[in-house]
Order: sequence, then structure tokens, then C-alpha cells
Amino acid sequence: MRRRDVLKAGLVGGAALAGLTRAQNGNFTMTIVHINDTHARLEPTGGLTLGGQQNQRLGGFARVISLFDRLRGTATNPLFLHAGDVFQGTLYFNQYQGLADRYFLHRMGIRAMAPGNHEYNLGPDGLANFLNGVRFPVVSANTDVSREPKLAGRIKPYAVVSVGGQRVGIIGLTTPETSILSSPGPNVRFTDPVPATQQAVVELLAKGVKYIVVLSHLGYPQDQELARKVTGVQVIVGGHSHTLLGQTPFPELRPGGAYPTIVKNPENKDVLVVQAWEWAKVVGRLQVTFNAQGELVAHQGQVIPMSANLPEDRFALDAIAAYGLPIAALRAQVVSRAAVALNGERNDVRRRETNLANLIADAMLWKTRQAGATIALQNGGGIRASIPAGNITVGQVNEVLPFGNTLTVLELKGSEILAALENGVSQWEQIAGRFLSGVAGIRYTFDMARPAGSRVTQVQVQTQTGFQPLDPNATYRIVTNSFTASGGDGFTSFRDAKGFRVDTGFSDAEVLIEYLRTQPSWEPRLENRITILNEPRGQRWEGPFYVDSFLRVGV
Repeated sequence: MRRRDVLKAGLVGGAALAGLTRAQNGNFTMTIVHINDTHARLEPTGGLTLGGQQNQRLGGFARVISLFDRLRGTATNPLFLHAGDVFQGTLYFNQYQGLADRYFLHRMGIRAMAPGNHEYNLGPDGLANFLNGVRFPVVSANTDVSREPKLAGRIKPYAVVSVGGQRVGIIGLTTPETSILSSPGPNVRFTDPVPATQQAVVELLAKGVKYIVVLSHLGYPQDQELARKVTGVQVIVGGHSHTLLGQTPFPELRPGGAYPTIVKNPENKDVLVVQAWEWAKVVGRLQVTFNAQGELVAHQGQVIPMSANLPEDRFALDAIAAYGLPIAALRAQVVSRAAVALNGERNDVRRRETNLANLIADAMLWKTRQAGATIALQNGGGIRASIPAGNITVGQVNEVLPFGNTLTVLELKGSEILAALENGVSQWEQIAGRFLSGVAGIRYTFDMARPAGSRVTQVQVQTQTGFQPLDPNATYRIVTNSFTASGGDGFTSFRDAKGFRVDTGFSDAEVLIEYLRTQPSWEPRLENRITILNEPRGQRWEGPFYVDSFLRVGV
């Protein structure tokens, strides 16, 4: 359906039609400045390699606020947006449950936000508490909260805001998978985004609103599909898939597409799809110009990395420091007890099964069962410390899993799982971090007498009737961390997999903490999940110790 056909079909009242046909003289330009999937990352993210320099940092709300303040004075009619997933990811969320983030979003001048799936992690109560003091509209056209007393009337399909003296409609969307990825409760319903968006467009046009932006928490592929199906929208600002778009000065940052990505809608008009990666490591800046009829006529934009060469707002730094004061006490908080030492020693988790790697994989699978995951795969390089017998603290867990990786659920063919396992054992001799020492729902055997690429001799998948051979042609839903899911450590079979894929946003460390809290004490053991054949002499277990040719490391 064409934009003008919406009007001719009688879907818009006569008075509104008259208003729409009186075109303004000249064009209207605005600058959309956007972030998404910030996940309580108030502080910069470290440990990155940028421009060949290691241990670099990106992001931090103090840097974002400084940039936003500058753009407020220099950009043409700026509109600041957040495409969802403010909640969950660091100890700031554990401590403040999104309220610290809300303070900084107000300071940034965010004009509208789409609720992401993680905004429901604490149930309707947690989102309601966030909404209680929020000073910008939170919008989602495909979310029905009318039957949830705590949220009814508080999440509208769209908002109309004033930008440069013009009325701009902002339609929000939330991934329908929220019902299985989070905890919205039985009274919140998520509907098909396409008809929900089209209905919102009709209503906005009826109100005489010509400039329309979709603020989406659906994911990059889903946003492109939406663009192909909906009439009346030519700008989609997205989130959820944590996709970096566009070129940056850093060759290590590989984009998943162009910024903006241009898709043709049913009228064969351009629709601009943008997204700003994750954790406020970049900010998206998209300048768009509309004609008097509300049609897109020009655009330009790029992502801006929040790197160390950009200034930080001093008052925001002071506020972050104040919010951080209770975090030290939180790190000392005891979550459970280890009845035995939990082995995360480097030489062990990069070469064989350990009880800590098993525990981590079990936690990953436990957290994502609702999303359909039946297999968990954790690389040894992501495990950075052991935990001695005794009390287990929040700080210790964050030392074990320090990188802030999130859990990604994706579908793989059995042949792709086999390729991943082969990659994992391909550099066993070099004690490489790609070794998949943490596995759950699966067990495998590899033979060190065989060459790399053909070492895995047996793979079995756990079923309701016991372990069965891996079917190379069957499709399995697995969970891994976001680093390996994006191709890190050579896992190209993860990176290139087609079909279902969602970054859950659940921090690996927080998931392990949550899992540990389900029992007062843990005594994980080796369970023959990984079997090594023809292990080179001098590189085998000797009782409670691992021995190689040069080192003797106590467990």
C-alpha cells in the first residue's frame, strides 16, 4: 500500500487529509543521535585492540554525555534516541536495577526509548519502577500491556515529539521473543511488528504527523525485513542484535553492514536502517532531510567511536564515581560455597575438561533452556581464574569471567558444531584459548595422533533417551558467548551460521552468579564430557596435578 493510498482508502479522516495536503514550503532536516543495548555499561569497556594498540577502551556514559552536549549545539535539530536494553550487564544493574542508568539517560537528553527484552528481566515490577521516574516516553507498538496492572497505560505505541518546531512521530517496537528471552509475566503480550507498525503509521498520518521514525528493538535482519513490508516509514533506528554498522578508523572493528543500510520499501523508496553496536562503544549520527510531504530526500551519517581521544564530562564522571561506591561491597557479597576447588587454571581449561568449565557450561544451558538451547559451548580462553574451596563471592566470579561477554543463542547444523569442535582442538599443542573445555548437553572425543582438522572422532548429543550420535544434517540450538558467536578464536562456523540467532544480553558472569545462588554449596566433578586419545607423553593428568614438559601446575 502506498502512502497516498492510505489516505485515499479512507483510513484517514477528511480534516486530517486536508492538513496533510497543505504541504509546507521547503524541507525539514533533523539529526538523529542514537545508542542501544547499553546494558548498564556506565564505565568504558576495556581490553580492546584498536588501531593495533592493545588494552584500549571504548564508551562510558561520561564520554557519551560530552558528545551529546556538543551535538546539541552543533547538529541540525538533534533528536536523541535509545533503542532498548538499558537493563542488565554489570554490577551497577545489580545494585540499582536500572535507576542509575535512568539518571544518565536524563542527563543525555534522551527524547524517547523503545523497551528491550531485558527491560523485563525483573518482571513487570522492575520495569514499572524504572518508568515511575522516567522523563521521556517509552514506546512499543507491538506490546500490549493493557492486562498488566503495573504497566497498563504506561507504554504507548508511539510518541509525538517536537524537533526544530516540527512534530515527529516515534514508533517503538520490541522483539516478540521477549516472552522466551525474559520475564514479562503472563499479562504482557507481544504481537507481529509489521501490522503493529503499519497501524501506528496510519494513526500518525491521521494526526497530521508527516515525519516518522521507527525506534526498534527487533534486530538488524528483522529491521531490514520490516523496511521491505511497511509503507510510510523511511528511517528505522534499531537495536537488539548488537550490530556494528559502518566504517570506523579501527580495522579491528568489522562492520556487519553499511551505515545506513538502505532497503527498498513497497513503494520502492529508500528506507534507512541504522544501529549503534552495543554498550555505548559507538554513537550513531544520522542526518535526514524530508520534503514537505514527509518523504526522505537526503541523508548522511556515520558511527562515532567513543574512544579515548574524546573528552569526558567531568560532572558525569563524578556521578559515576558516586554510584560506584557501593559496588565494592557488592563484589564481596557471598553467592554460594565451593565444597571443592574450582579449577580455572590456564593450562587446564585450554586443554581438557575441568569442573569449573563444566559448571559454567551448565549455567549457560540452565539460563537459556527457555530459549530452546540444548547445547552449551564455552571456550577455555574466556575462563581466567580459579576459585578455591570456600565461599564464592561476586568478585571472584567476575575474575573468572571478566570480559563482559553475553550469551548468544543460535542454530547450527550438526556439521557446523563438528567444525566448531575441530577448531577448538586444532591448536591444542599451543594451549590456545579456542579449546572448548566447557560443554553441556554434548560430549566429544578427539585423537591427538590425527592432524588438525580431523581430530574429533566422536560427538554425542544428550537426548531424553540418553546420548545419541550427532547428526550432521540436523539443526541444534546452542548457546555460546558473544565473543565466539561473532567468530572470535576462529569460530567461523558460529559467525557464518544462518537462521535463528539472538544475543540474549545476559552477562556470562551474572548468569553464573544467578546459577550458583540456586544451591548453598557446589561440588562439580569431571564427568567424561571430553575424552582425549593419544595424548602426548608428559602432558597428562597425574592425580590432582596437570604436568606438561615445562610446567607443573597445582590444581
